[in-house]
Amino acid sequence: MLNDLFVNFCVLCTTTFLVGWTLRSLKHAWTWTQIALRALLTVASSFVLIANAVPLAGGVALDLRAVPVALATIGGGVPAGVTVALPLIAYEVWRGGERALVHGLSLALVVGLCALALRGVPRDVENSGVRWWVPFGIFAPSNLPLAYGAYLATGDAGYAASVTLLLTAAQTIGMLASQAITVTQLRALERAEVLTDLAYTDKLTGVGNRRALDEALSHPGDISHVLLLDLDHFKLVNDTRGHDTGDRVLEATAAVMREVLGRRGCPYRFGGEEFAVLLRQTSTAEAVGLAQELRRRVAQEVGTRSGHPDLTLTVSLGLAGVHPASTALERADNLLYAAKRAGRDRVEAEALAVA
Repeated sequence: MLNDLFVNFCVLCTTTFLVGWTLRSLKHAWTWTQIALRALLTVASSFVLIANAVPLAGGVALDLRAVPVALATIGGGVPAGVTVALPLIAYEVWRGGERALVHGLSLALVVGLCALALRGVPRDVENSGVRWWVPFGIFAPSNLPLAYGAYLATGDAGYAASVTLLLTAAQTIGMLASQAITVTQLRALERAEVLTDLAYTDKLTGVGNRRALDEALSHPGDISHVLLLDLDHFKLVNDTRGHDTGDRVLEATAAVMREVLGRRGCPYRFGGEEFAVLLRQTSTAEAVGLAQELRRRVAQEVGTRSGHPDLTLTVSLGLAGVHPASTALERADNLLYAAKRAGRDRVEAEALAVA
């Protein structure tokens, strides 16, 4: 029996690991497709556990189907737990007999007790797991209907009690092991995202860095234009007001860029006081309009946002089409310096100059 129960435990750990593959990002909200896929895999894992149940005397069978239900409730609340439990209850109803009532009541208790146990617990409990006594306190009372069913099937109260204790212990260990797997996957994902941020994000301004820019340009997709902008006379700011002020100016410039661009483009820090923008699916006229808005907003807001309302900064901008991508930055850079030579605080675009 212990060997069969160990097989059930291994199946639980394997399916938990497979469900964990649906975890792709901690930053972005889950899409309905991801939620549905995770629910489907969790329900499927419960059926796999039922298929590998441990048969006992009197028609009693032990399995760990309640563990995925508990994990779903902890991770997604009562709706998630009910979503996973209902197909299992429907399956037992289809099979018929008293088992349907026993298992249905047991799974309902699991969902309800999980909800009660997690009241006042931080919402990120899935990321850290729960203490060992929490699953024991959930499964022990939820297994009482199963204990009663075993007693009715065998007429042996001692046997029913021992089987129930064994199942509760197995469920508790199984849930702790599954939580350990899930927490490990979440922490690995978190570390991966931190490393990705370090590799692709400019630490000071929070926008993409040169590596991120180069990678985006290597697969331009729906990118239509490349815009380079450079703060005019930025060295003078550092020399007269200090590098701390210079840093605040760069942060304020990046903030203005994000507000102006929205979803129409992605900003990057190209180097020093120079920034780049990749614009998506915009006409040249629209791209020039965005560049002009950036130029105006920087002049109007960056000084105040950086804590120096008496400071007025201007930018020079060069706008080029993305194709061919291999020369886009070079062409935009040439136009940027053309704007500098033409007097600064202006936009130069390919085949079009707009002051």
